[in-house]
Amino acid sequence: MVKNVVNEIVLGIAAKIKQIYKDYPIYTDNQEQGLEKPCFFIKVLNGEEIREIGLQDKYYKDLLNIVVIGFTLDGETEILNDMIDNLYKLECIELSDKSLVRAMKLHPKIEDDVLHFFIDYNLSIKKGNDETTKMNDYNLNEGVKKDESS
Repeated sequence: MVKNVVNEIVLGIAAKIKQIYKDYPIYTDNQEQGLEKPCFFIKVLNGEEIREIGLQDKYYKDLLNIVVIGFTLDGETEILNDMIDNLYKLECIELSDKSLVRAMKLHPKIEDDVLHFFIDYNLSIKKGNDETTKMNDYNLNEGVKKDESS
């Protein structure tokens, strides 16, 4: 089981994109200047964690929204459309522990000659392996207390 789910998802996406676009830089941090086009930028938009009720262990449902932004040299529509087709391969990514994660929703959008490829992941995770403290042996002696006033 992986320790940091969000980073693992981002790294899994980056690895899958790198398989398809070997020569494209992939950025995961804010890059104000020096962006080499063509390239991809992976950004976590938001997430949500919901505790699963009624389970003995600490199971959670994580919802993670990510956008992959694709830049071309000149914003050519044909290249952006090819990117869309190839990024649909992000439906299933592999994490460092070799587990597979499948996207719940994939939604591309081209705006101002830039591709925004939105991906929603819905994960079930188990947190912590801490065992609860168990009570030591306990002896119970029972009996009726005699009334000493008689």
